[in-house]
Amino acid sequence: MARGVQPLTTLRKEDRVVLFPSVACRTADGHHWRVQVQGDVSVAGRPGVGARMVLRYLRRAMRAADDLTMHPLFQARIARFLAQGRAGCRVAVRIGEAIYRLPSAGRHGLFQGMVELPAGEVLRLAQAGSTGGEGGWWPGPSAAACLPVEVYGAAARSAVLLVEPEGVSVISDIDDTLKHTGVGCRRTLLASTFLRPFESIPGMAALFQRWAAAGAVFHYVSASPWQLYEHLARHLAEEGFPAGSFHLRAFRLRDHLLRRLWLVRRSGKWRTLCQLLAMFPRRQFVLVGDSAERDPELYGALARRYPQQVIGIWIRQLEKLPDLRRYARAFRGVPEGCWHLFRSAEELLVQPWPTL
Repeated sequence: MARGVQPLTTLRKEDRVVLFPSVACRTADGHHWRVQVQGDVSVAGRPGVGARMVLRYLRRAMRAADDLTMHPLFQARIARFLAQGRAGCRVAVRIGEAIYRLPSAGRHGLFQGMVELPAGEVLRLAQAGSTGGEGGWWPGPSAAACLPVEVYGAAARSAVLLVEPEGVSVISDIDDTLKHTGVGCRRTLLASTFLRPFESIPGMAALFQRWAAAGAVFHYVSASPWQLYEHLARHLAEEGFPAGSFHLRAFRLRDHLLRRLWLVRRSGKWRTLCQLLAMFPRRQFVLVGDSAERDPELYGALARRYPQQVIGIWIRQLEKLPDLRRYARAFRGVPEGCWHLFRSAEELLVQPWPTL
């Protein structure tokens, strides 16, 4: 008996799909683009016993009254954490007139695939297409052209940055670098994540706009969970940050009962950093982070591994006095003029681009 042809997609009416802004790179011969597509598919439902336990633990950890956890802001922020990821769901995307099947979604509901397209076709679509629509892409400044992508059979759209082989990219952390989070204190971190409106670090949006106008392409690489993507993207858009690709971490709230929510952040971020620099070996990179976690150590290690590509490291100093021994260890072997500490965006606004 002949095997039946598998459908392009197994999405259901009740599924919620989000596409994340990603990147594309040229092939070695320059005749094609390798387009990265990434997103999330989930379905809402009644919270089970495990989810209710997580909510009780979260309330205790934040010392939050019931009226706060019934607030629309909390309900919106927690919703994707409590939804069920559609593991194994097949997703297809439309780019231009063609439809491409992607690998099935993983256990968190995250899906990712690579599509290769002729350079001429990509240019035509980028010039003709729109980058608006659901999925969180915002119409901010970008030095890169954008390729519109939409999910076949769902109202989810986003765009892929067409990043040329040469140029300058900015890789930036988000928490305590672009917005106040308080990663060093669990209670503050959870409250700023689930209970309070996001608050930007003054001057950082204007600084990034200036760098975008000078030709920089942006990649937001954070250990924040993908479940917060839409809220983070909306906040950055409203604050005027340039458009950029997003690279967050896979995380399931009930797996860690919040105790390790931001303690399991490191390995995935290092892998993403290396992948970006390896994907664009002729581009130069400026790295922006903060001293709350391991950004100095990660960025220092990256500069040692890719000394020709990392041209600047900026660390937002959160402590009153810098731990000079820590920074000496973190940036051992990194040229002195390559890394810098700053307290406010104004200190960076006076620096020339791209020498920093």
